[in-house]
Amino acid sequence: MKTSIDLPDDLYRSLKAKSALEGLAVREVATALFSAWVEGRVPGIAEGTRPSSAATEAWLGEWQALGKRISKAAGKEPTLVKQLLRDRR
Repeated sequence: MKTSIDLPDDLYRSLKAKSALEGLAVREVATALFSAWVEGRVPGIAEGTRPSSAATEAWLGEWQALGKRISKAAGKEPTLVKQLLRDRR
């Protein structure tokens, strides 16, 4: 089906440039994004909607894994982590 949507000029220019750099048509990008949203792989954007619990768990798991990698990279003296906790960031 063919349809038309209005996008702000600057958004469309950015979309067009990025899709071109990745070798994709704007149509391919839009189709992929719309499909992901319909399938629930992208959080809702309407006021009051929330991501599915599976999406939330996946997001939280990624952040926990990142935290573990940071702690491991910091070694025995994770001064950055301690400072962030001290500053309550």
